[in-house]
Amino acid sequence: MDKGFAEAHGRWLEQHKQSREGERLRRLVDGHAYLEKAFLEKVWWPAFGTLDDLHPEYEVSDYNDGRRYIDHAYKPNGLRLALEADGFNPHIRDIERWDHADNVLRDLHLTADGWTVLHFSSDVIKYRSRQAQQLLRQIVWGREGRSSGEELSLEAREVLRFLKRQGGVAAPKDIIAHLGKSPNTVRKAVHELAERSLIRPVNPHAKVARAYEVTQRGRGIGL
Repeated sequence: MDKGFAEAHGRWLEQHKQSREGERLRRLVDGHAYLEKAFLEKVWWPAFGTLDDLHPEYEVSDYNDGRRYIDHAYKPNGLRLALEADGFNPHIRDIERWDHADNVLRDLHLTADGWTVLHFSSDVIKYRSRQAQQLLRQIVWGREGRSSGEELSLEAREVLRFLKRQGGVAAPKDIIAHLGKSPNTVRKAVHELAERSLIRPVNPHAKVARAYEVTQRGRGIGL
């Protein structure tokens, strides 16, 4: 297990436990199990490197006036993303037809309330995690761009996100390593951010920028 993830996950989970009681706490203790943690470790963490704005076993109102729980809810700046880790049941074909209908209605109800519902099967989490990471990045970055009101490319948004995680400053080589993209692609993303005054070279007089920092305007962009 990645040491950085293990430490961040432990702190994150403890914070949520401390903020809950009663049924909500019981649901968190019982519901955040192996597959839910595996989704974070193998898909979410490699894609974003943070658990900020992510809520485990998030309680929502049910379409039938009850209460339901989302495995993980991602809620930055008004965005609503429901992330479900679905285990494989060898008897899935025998599921009661009305249970299946209930699950479909649950997802429709969440969608009507403004949620984007994403399901990740256990096989995708275990064996196709890289593809899941790429698709999840596209979905999250695209929706965050619309919710923030700042139209940025996916690469530019991730560069800005990375800089913020690094305390507002990072070197080009570190940005390239994080994105896993070509230097040319990263240069375009950096130029896009600089043109919008969201980032700037730490030393504006140097011929070659050795590091970039987030501007005040860039810090105001919700990610």
